[in-house]
Amino acid sequence: MTNKEFFIQTWGNEMASTLSAINGLPSDMTKLNYRCNEKSKSAAELISHFLGHAEVMNDSIESFIADEKTETKLFNNKEDVADYFERNAKAIIDKLKSVDDKTWDEQKVSFRLDGQEFFAYPMSNTFWMFMFDIIHHRGQLSTYYRNMGVRNPKIYGPTAEDIEEMSAGK
Repeated sequence: MTNKEFFIQTWGNEMASTLSAINGLPSDMTKLNYRCNEKSKSAAELISHFLGHAEVMNDSIESFIADEKTETKLFNNKEDVADYFERNAKAIIDKLKSVDDKTWDEQKVSFRLDGQEFFAYPMSNTFWMFMFDIIHHRGQLSTYYRNMGVRNPKIYGPTAEDIEEMSAGK
């Protein structure tokens, strides 16, 4: 298995975990204003940041420019959030299947923030970095659910509520 094939396989698994996290969001989108500390991002800001990575990755496969935006994307409901992520995440898989290994391993992708270049790494390094950042911020978001009034979603296994229900024989 090549590095690119392993990335695609891992991305598919993480995409499913991220969709579980999205589907666990509260239906009341105003609850996404929650932030655990004044220095922390709100749930809405976290979601916009890490789900924006999928759009940036998708676009950069053809342009070799990963231009992140600092503005927060606003969504009307969690179904819109899921659709936005799923559309971009699936497109990444489809497009990467046609990228040759030399491009994956060697083609530099320019990372920019609001148009200002910060660095350029090979596509493989850039995409792994983005995926790990999604996992990192999804983990941050997972600490917000109960405070937003909803149960934690299953991301990598059963939640405390799932274990309680299993123990009670439900």
